[in-house]
Parts: sequence; structure tokens; C-alpha cells
Amino acid sequence: MRSERVNSIKRISFVGVFSALATLMMFLEFPIFPQASFLKYDPSEIPALIVSFLLGPKVGMLVILIKDILFFLVKSGDPVGIAMNAVLGMSFVGLAGLIYHRNKSKITAIKGMTIATLFTTGFALGLNALIVPLYFKAPFDLYLKFFPFILAFNLVKFGVDSMVTFFVYKKVSSIFKLEIVEGRNSNG
Repeated sequence: MRSERVNSIKRISFVGVFSALATLMMFLEFPIFPQASFLKYDPSEIPALIVSFLLGPKVGMLVILIKDILFFLVKSGDPVGIAMNAVLGMSFVGLAGLIYHRNKSKITAIKGMTIATLFTTGFALGLNALIVPLYFKAPFDLYLKFFPFILAFNLVKFGVDSMVTFFVYKKVSSIFKLEIVEGRNSNG
């Protein structure tokens, strides 16, 4: 019983630490395309994707939600932009984590991140087609003008997040497993 409580506390601690890390990483934003400077890349989905692989897609999605709420409260005055970031981030992290947890292997991780990147990019295109005309009260032609940038941006963003996660996940997961084993040994 005590071991379960320790593991639960460690899980909560990891969510807190990774949410804080993801929030800080949101401040590392920069535009990829000068023609669409409103599309800014930040690596904040990487910690959430790692958590999604480690602890499950719901927990990864929780990290996205926490970091976006914190970022909104600290810096962003744009509720629509941060809401879109949250919905797309949760879509990416949730789908990749869901696929990965069906059969935890490198191949499944790659498939999950690839499918999630493509799905989330398509979802971003649809969401922008709806939001740009409504929120900006702009003609649909404005969305069409930025369509190639929105497409490329999301493929780059989620592709880079996937590649970085692929290369750092094993190290992070080995640290996490070590922590769980040490917790069990010290209580047992």
C-alpha cells in the first residue's frame, strides 16, 4: 500500500516537473516562416510527449493543458491562440501515446508519432479554416493564402518534436524506471 502511494506521489511529481519544463519551453518560441510570423515554433510538446509515453496519453494531455493554462496566465493574452495550441497539442500527444501504449516498441513509437503528426497537421488545417475567418473576421481567402505555411509549419513542428522525443526518450525513461525501482526497494 505504501509503495503505491509513493509511486502515485512520484507520478504527480513528474507531471509537475514536466509541466513546468513544458511551460518554460513555450518561452523559446520563434517563427519558422517570416511570411507567417504568427506561427511560432516552441518545443513545449516534447516533455508532454515523453510523459505520454511514460505514463499514458491522458497524463501527457494533462501536461499540455497545465502548460497552456500557465503560459496563458503568465504571458499570453490571446485565449483563441492558446486554446488552439492546447487542442492541437493534446491531439498530437494523446494520439501518439495511445498508439505507443498498444505495443511499446521503437517501431510503434515511430508509427504513433508519424500518425499523430499527420493527423494533427490535418486537424490544424481544418481548425484554422474555421477559426481564421471567425476570429479574425477575415475572408476565407486569407486562410487560403496562409494554407501552405500552416501545412508546412505543423509538419515541421510535430516532426521536430517527434524526432527529439525519439532521441531523448530512452534516457529519460531509464531515469524514470530507476526512480520507481529505488522507491520500491526503499519501501520493501
